Amino acid sequence: MLAAIAMTALSLAHVAKASSRPQTGGTLRVQMTERVATIDPRQWPADSMNAVAAQRVESLIFDRLVRLDEHGNVQPSLAISWQHDAQAKTWQFRLRDGVKFTDGSSLTPTVAALALQQLLGLTVEVSATPDSVVILTEHSLPDLPMKLATGRYFIFHSADHNSLTGTGPFRVEDWFATSASSKATLAANLSCWAGRPFVDKIELAMGVDFQQQANAISFGQADIVELPASQVRRAAQRGVLTASSDPVELFALVFDTSRPQMQDARLRQAISLGIDRASIADVILQRQAIVSGSLLPNWISGYAHLFSAAADLPRARDLLAASAQAHFRSMPLVLIYDSSDAEARAVADRVAVNLRELGIMVQVSGKNVDGKTNPPAADFSLVREHIAAPDTAMSLSEILHSLGESPAGMETPEQIYAAERSPIDSFHVIPLVHVSESYGLSPQVRDWMPPRWGGWRLEEVWLGPSTTNGGSAQ
Repeated sequence: MLAAIAMTALSLAHVAKASSRPQTGGTLRVQMTERVATIDPRQWPADSMNAVAAQRVESLIFDRLVRLDEHGNVQPSLAISWQHDAQAKTWQFRLRDGVKFTDGSSLTPTVAALALQQLLGLTVEVSATPDSVVILTEHSLPDLPMKLATGRYFIFHSADHNSLTGTGPFRVEDWFATSASSKATLAANLSCWAGRPFVDKIELAMGVDFQQQANAISFGQADIVELPASQVRRAAQRGVLTASSDPVELFALVFDTSRPQMQDARLRQAISLGIDRASIADVILQRQAIVSGSLLPNWISGYAHLFSAAADLPRARDLLAASAQAHFRSMPLVLIYDSSDAEARAVADRVAVNLRELGIMVQVSGKNVDGKTNPPAADFSLVREHIAAPDTAMSLSEILHSLGESPAGMETPEQIYAAERSPIDSFHVIPLVHVSESYGLSPQVRDWMPPRWGGWRLEEVWLGPSTTNGGSAQ
């Protein structure tokens, strides 16, 4: 609720500062931490955070058949209508007329079907009719439109193997990539079927660390930057306008139960009860996170409050005393985190401090300390997962899959709830906190209105005259 109020306050502040109507023109300077190596949806990252970055960049260039509105409901995009059979195995999406790719070629059902076939895989059959794309599945897929509205399912045209074009608000004018960073210049698609974007160009710098982004927004060298949770309040105090989504990223511990130390559920439960999640949310992440005992935040599932997240040190000590594993007191457990994520390092260190207070020795190690050597074998890992969409079943399915869990059918609310409880009640996974996605904005940025689950809508952003003070939406 606080995040929603903050976003509303930000919008109202921008309306107050805006001129009578949006202005076209100008170059929007955007920086991000992740490096997107390619805009090819067929080469989709396995890591959820990398996939989020790819989705944001590719959504500027490509469109999907359908999209999500601000409430998370499926709406038309390249498809103007859709229908399915009684079993939801055969779907027909009728395409919009008169849409062209940025290379001048027309969007046809054949082109759209070819793109989707490459993205959906061989277990799904995609074909074309004179005005529609038909998708035939072996199993019932009642949520297929929601699936097609997120992730990699962009419609593209491949003139050759080296270049792809889309129908989105921007086209690639220049793309320069190295192993460490990437830079891209995106030009407005003046003939976009949905209307041209307001800015003429986007200069996108990728692979920029948070400190460089903080300096860039403070000294007027960028218009939109990513802010780590620990830096949002500090940025606002410096006069940077900030904006945050609802909590959309999960920090959790995942245990390798094949390791002898981790096979005792009492030890894993003791670890869960020994972690002070409040200190992680309030101190490490500077109140830009909420304590959680569930995989999904409450604003998506509505039942997250049923999962306990309270620390209980006496109970944790009793479980350790009863545990058959005794060598954890002399031989450290190995906790692995993503060494490129400074916030993950801080959270992992705090977990280690909490567990040492219980008498559990923990060695914290990054996945790639020097880029050459492998870390020691992990007893448990700190993972960071991004919520895929404001849909309970879809988001939960993707998170469980990423965590190595294989839930059974999730067709009813009861089945969805049971699927989420299973890895938590068995202490295979310990959720810690849910974190908001935050940005710093320059005084020139107007109409920053992304959906509550984060992301970009840069085609709606326009640049106004500079103001003397930024302000804060926090």
